[in-house]
Amino acid sequence: MEHAMLVQPKADNACFRVKHTREVHVHARNLDAWDQEYEQTSPGVFHGEVRELFDDKLQVFEEVASCATAQYCRAWPGGVWIGLSVQDNAEGLRFMGRPTQAQDLMLAGGEDAFDLQVPAGQGLYGLVLGHQELDRHLREVHGVAWLGADAASRVGDGPRVQRLTPWQRWRLVGMLREVLRSLQEAPGVLAHEASRLALREALLSVLCDTLAPQALQPVGTERHQRRQDLVHRVRQLVLDQPQEAIGIQQLCAALHVTRRTLQNCFQDVLGISPAAYLRTVRLNAVRRALREQPGTGTIADVAAQWGFWHMGHFSQDYKALFGESPSQTRAATRH
Repeated sequence: MEHAMLVQPKADNACFRVKHTREVHVHARNLDAWDQEYEQTSPGVFHGEVRELFDDKLQVFEEVASCATAQYCRAWPGGVWIGLSVQDNAEGLRFMGRPTQAQDLMLAGGEDAFDLQVPAGQGLYGLVLGHQELDRHLREVHGVAWLGADAASRVGDGPRVQRLTPWQRWRLVGMLREVLRSLQEAPGVLAHEASRLALREALLSVLCDTLAPQALQPVGTERHQRRQDLVHRVRQLVLDQPQEAIGIQQLCAALHVTRRTLQNCFQDVLGISPAAYLRTVRLNAVRRALREQPGTGTIADVAAQWGFWHMGHFSQDYKALFGESPSQTRAATRH
């Protein structure tokens, strides 16, 4: 079942929504104004939930999914995304291919593409603010603007992380949890400008007490960034040229790397083999096609377009990943 519940009718630009879906690619679209794609990477029937406040240049949300996901994201232009694990244990969570702890505050500007590998059941809090408003508050609190003279902390210089103290994490997580809980219980407060302004100021106050521009660090080394860029190029080659059914040997030739280099890159960035990654990307692509293009040929035709030639093996792999057969997916789409 898929639905989006508008808990509070729009008052000016403010609304609160709770959205559910059983499709990973729909889950990616359930964040307003974001440009992103998700792929399911662990077995099981998918269920995703997003709780979201959107109010002009302010967005607060919590998202969680029953299956692990690979997420390729970009927040809305002019915004600054701050992300944090919901749980105190973030084992298996990766930001830009690097293991991330619960005390790590993740950050990226709207100009920065970033990716996440999120374990099954791992919740993420997100907060997006217009960088000009964030600048103003940071200047008041720290005397340093976000886009000030310190180039290491400028929006657009790439994703960053800041290690929080237990107290900082407790305070910020508590604020985000309380905002979403309170709005779900009493969404009518969004109809009043005074309460929306007070909510915005409370969030900014806690965030700016927590965020320290001088403490932000790059996510990984230059060597790791090169490895991650290679993984991104592999994914794009596969999605751009499904008819080529590119294999490991062809990828190595196209990217001018050895098989061992490719293997090491995937193990470092994703913790899986290139072959397993290619299979997962293609299975997700088949599912998107079956769900979104129900009239485009038989299931065998769709699978073959993504390089699956053995229908028995394809059906087994598909059911193992998504918890249902390809024919069940197509039947549900038609229904």
